[in-house]
Amino acid sequence: MRNRKVIQALASLVTLGSVIAMVITLRGGFSPGIESQPHQAAGWSMARQTLSLLKPGGQVLVITRDTTEFKNPATDIQLASFKKEMRRAKVSLSAVQALQTDALRPMEVPSGDFMNWIHNSPEGSVIVSFMGPPVLSAPQRKQLGEIKTAIVAFCPGSWPDRISLRSLFEQDLLDAAIVSRRNQPSSATKPHNMQAWFDQNFMLVTAANVGDQLAALEKHTP
Repeated sequence: MRNRKVIQALASLVTLGSVIAMVITLRGGFSPGIESQPHQAAGWSMARQTLSLLKPGGQVLVITRDTTEFKNPATDIQLASFKKEMRRAKVSLSAVQALQTDALRPMEVPSGDFMNWIHNSPEGSVIVSFMGPPVLSAPQRKQLGEIKTAIVAFCPGSWPDRISLRSLFEQDLLDAAIVSRRNQPSSATKPHNMQAWFDQNFMLVTAANVGDQLAALEKHTP
């Protein structure tokens, strides 16, 4: 009788463990350990660019992916680092737009939403997108007219191959972009500060250096 109770108890624990594992799997699985410093550096640099572009009377609107349902530790780290720098500068965020994304499709902000945020932001504001730059059609860009809002976008991975960053700068749809470095230098010692972590993993692209930075990316494309 005692052995039967022990077996039943063990069977219940195994069943419970299976159910928990199933739920975790359906919600995206266990998150593998990631090196947080590069993502902290990305958020840190996004904040620095935001502060340099923000004008008196302007607001800061942040666009990021919703990680409630589908976990993405990198996004959470980047956003937390960004917020930390903004708090340090005593700058409040007017809003954080967390968008649900389809994991099977390239990450992109709906063009209509981006248009509305650009149109409705006060002059001197900064729109900060952790989901790439605005991807608008020619008629949509014409409809916006003069843009008085700065845009800072995180454009990692294949973004520079998917869209012309140079064209976005020329259309005033982008003021600063953070792109992934393709020739990450190998070093026996790890970077010692945020700037060094950023320089090892990313590149800052602006209207002033877009030609040189894109040429550097193309040079190191496999």
